[in-house]
Amino acid sequence: MDIRLVIYYLCILIGAAVSSVLGVYIGKWQGFSKRTVGIYVALALVIGIFGAFFMGGLQNFIMSLTGLTYYPSRMRIFGGLLFTPPLIYFPVKYLAGDFDTVTDIFSPGLYLLLGFSKIGCAVYGCCYGIECPFGVSTPFEEHTVFPVQLLESLLCFLVFALMLYIVINKKHRKGTVYPLSMILYGVLRFLVEFLRYYPEPQRTYFFGMSFWQAVSILTVFVGIIWFIHKHHEGNRVLRTEDRQYEG
Repeated sequence: MDIRLVIYYLCILIGAAVSSVLGVYIGKWQGFSKRTVGIYVALALVIGIFGAFFMGGLQNFIMSLTGLTYYPSRMRIFGGLLFTPPLIYFPVKYLAGDFDTVTDIFSPGLYLLLGFSKIGCAVYGCCYGIECPFGVSTPFEEHTVFPVQLLESLLCFLVFALMLYIVINKKHRKGTVYPLSMILYGVLRFLVEFLRYYPEPQRTYFFGMSFWQAVSILTVFVGIIWFIHKHHEGNRVLRTEDRQYEG
């Protein structure tokens, strides 16, 4: 096996391990038992892997509509980031857990994992950027390219740091951390995609946008709706508590 591919998967494993430990730490700090938060971590990892492969298959299917060859085996960590919180909803409710608090706990770690995965992409050379005279070499192109993977990794770590600061310092309304991170990352990913190389059929299929730019727009839209809903829900809770206090 190519050593670069081994390093790619190793980066993902390191990111998953570090984000899991962080999730356990934040969960215990939020009052969850070690056993409960451990179950949530295991669920998040399993569902995240499923989401990553599902998104990879979905991308390949849609790209095949442009005439490109379809192949099912591809893992897209962005899919795990998108699908993990919604798909963990019913298991959390079944365990009588607070879904909003759980998403607040796991949101920072999702971007930590994504940041590590992009370092793996940079080592392997996939997801490379546009041709650039002062760029880096890649095994897939003869010319040098812009190190867009490292730029995206840095942005993911910045989103992680911001989300962690918000959660630790409780600078948020419960349940709003994940949708806020969706909005931020969606905007950043949309802009970063202009620096990534795509064959012409992939870029022009979505009204001149790449597949991931279209996904980024959808991510921002869903994040805004989710954030507004949680904000208004929090306002209703506060008004109810005020009336109970006055009564």
